[in-house]
Amino acid sequence: MFLNYFRALTAKTVLIFSLFFIFIIIVLSLSVYEFTYKVMKKENNRVIDIEYEYLVKTYLKYGPQQLYLTINQRSKNQNTAIYIAADEYNDKIAGNLNSWPEQKIDKDGYINFEISRTLGAEIITHICRAKTIEFKNGPKILVGRDVQPEILISNALTNLIIFTIIFIIFSGIFGSIFLGRYTLAKVNILNNAIQSITDNDLNGRINNKIINNEYKQIATNVNRMLERIDELVDNSKNISGNIAHDLKKPLTKLKSNLELAALKYKNKNNAKYINQAITEADNLIKIFNALLDIASFESEKKQDFKTVNLTLIINSLIEIYKPIFEEKKIELRFNIEKNLEVLGNKILLTQSFTNILDNAIKYSKADKNSFIEINLFNSNNIVNIEFKDNGEGIEEKDFNRVFDRFVRLEKHRQTEGNGLGLSMVKAILKLHEAQISLHNNNPGLMVKINFIKTNQ
Repeated sequence: MFLNYFRALTAKTVLIFSLFFIFIIIVLSLSVYEFTYKVMKKENNRVIDIEYEYLVKTYLKYGPQQLYLTINQRSKNQNTAIYIAADEYNDKIAGNLNSWPEQKIDKDGYINFEISRTLGAEIITHICRAKTIEFKNGPKILVGRDVQPEILISNALTNLIIFTIIFIIFSGIFGSIFLGRYTLAKVNILNNAIQSITDNDLNGRINNKIINNEYKQIATNVNRMLERIDELVDNSKNISGNIAHDLKKPLTKLKSNLELAALKYKNKNNAKYINQAITEADNLIKIFNALLDIASFESEKKQDFKTVNLTLIINSLIEIYKPIFEEKKIELRFNIEKNLEVLGNKILLTQSFTNILDNAIKYSKADKNSFIEINLFNSNNIVNIEFKDNGEGIEEKDFNRVFDRFVRLEKHRQTEGNGLGLSMVKAILKLHEAQISLHNNNPGLMVKINFIKTNQ
């Protein structure tokens, strides 16, 4: 779930800037670390070198006794400076270091070793750095310093760098999640509003008050576009309705004249052609009637609406279609709940269900395994009707197209029809505020209709 938030552009931007800042912090921290460490190390080495040169000069000028006296004097009350003078057997002669450390000299001429000190009841270990010299036929001396502060500051800088990087990483991640969630929430509001408008045949508009400023202009432009589309759709519907209305009367008159001509002509060939013309005219009249009916349904004038019993309507259709199913050798399956009622027009609902059943029969497979299943049930105060078949089906990309007027899919062009059946079904169901949707039945098609159940 959280991964979805990182897909937002805002989240990606925050992550990219976080990585950029981590890179900058690492570079700056390493620079500060290197500078600080080198300065402290250089200062400690400078003090060691000064003490070292002084003691060497003291020995060369005044001899070993003065050297021992100077070392003991300098060793008093010292917590940082470290001195020891030892004989050839490494036995201590003077100084504040208990024993001579055995360490190799590094490339800069220093040795690094550990010393243990008592602090109250606790014994602590510190790191020291020192310089040594062994005089010919004389003692050897060690001059050094406790460099534990240098180590502590280096560790503190390292921990600070690690903490800063971890802090930026987690801040970037949580910031990305928060901003990604915020951005996606606003985008989803816009997306859901557009989807809802699309599902409701472009009815409704996006509420700008629930959209933040970044997307308000987009919402405004989408609303303007929807208004323009709505105008164009209304104009096209009005044009088709007007054409149907204007042409229906002359076509009816033409059909009547052809029927009179067919009665007068006794020649069989002439009568044949006239009858064919009558059939085509009749088909055109049916198309125009369907267009006028659709236009009437889309005007959203609820005609004679009252409580109707869907159970009785579906059961009546089952009884009417049983002979057709038997003739076509189609198995009929049904599961009908009792006394499910909705508010509507019984004749129109029957017509819409009839169109759906006619399509299911028309495109069923011509084999013994063909079936059509009808389910009517109530779920959460929603009345559901399902028409299932295992026929030719429709590709998912065409689910929305088949509800448009005069749309006939390529594989169905050889069958009878005018492409208005499902348009009429959708117009009737829209008038009843019902939702219709198509789904794959694998194989075949499922038509699902949802009604709001009437209060008993």
